[in-house]
Amino acid sequence: MLSKKYKRNEAFRFVFNQPLDAQFSVLVNGRRIDSEMHPCKIIDIGPQGMKVFTDFDISKIYKHPPDLLQLEMHFVLDIIKIQAIGYICWSRSYRTGVYYGLHFRNQPAVEDLIISEMKSRRRKEVIDKKQMEF
Repeated sequence: MLSKKYKRNEAFRFVFNQPLDAQFSVLVNGRRIDSEMHPCKIIDIGPQGMKVFTDFDISKIYKHPPDLLQLEMHFVLDIIKIQAIGYICWSRSYRTGVYYGLHFRNQPAVEDLIISEMKSRRRKEVIDKKQMEF
């Protein structure tokens, strides 16, 4: 487990009312060591990172230091499938699973896509809410 206190410094972070389904595979120093895709839930997201929850405890399976591990995330926020490499900044066990804080380092295309997809998703949510009020 990483011991440093980590606080994401971003312009915005979107917290989902219902966590969003996603998948990940495990990388060490950028090389895939896991051929499986593991399910997880995105709790919140910003242009440079996310918080996820999974029942798959990486530290119990892989004996590498957490700072060498990355999660290759696959998710859809609105329409486009996004693939991003998340560096594990912190982890916290909770009941039967683990929360992971991920940072997307030097991935400007991913940042732009997350912002674009979240804007589009949010517009649709606002429109749906207005239509439900009538």
